[in-house]
Amino acid sequence: MTVVVDTSVTLAWYLEESFSLPARDWQQRILDGHVRTMVPGLHYLEFANALRTYVSRRELTGEQAETIFALHLDAPLEVVEPPRATLLSVALAFGATAYDAAFISLAQAHDCPLVTAERTTTPWVVKLGKLAVTVG
Repeated sequence: MTVVVDTSVTLAWYLEESFSLPARDWQQRILDGHVRTMVPGLHYLEFANALRTYVSRRELTGEQAETIFALHLDAPLEVVEPPRATLLSVALAFGATAYDAAFISLAQAHDCPLVTAERTTTPWVVKLGKLAVTVG
């Protein structure tokens, strides 16, 4: 099985969120080699920015953030870029940010689920239909 995994899900592998348990179930499947996981390259920018936000809120120390980031760099995630030509049209069609559109486009291009922590009522999740798998 191949999936695209959203940054919010991967953050919950290391930080306590209300959806950490199901996110960590996905992590275990990935680590066990049962799931091939793709992310767009911007995933690492989003991940680093989220950790920076946690540090600025004093919810993590810089050292903790650096440790988490280093661990995450070893996660078995395959960087695959979505088709660039689809990014804006997907963002407009789904009412999503361009960042979310990168994940959506990647899932559509490979006809595989996008595992996300977005709510099931989020408009782009509703529009993505069966390709959206929510952990929240």
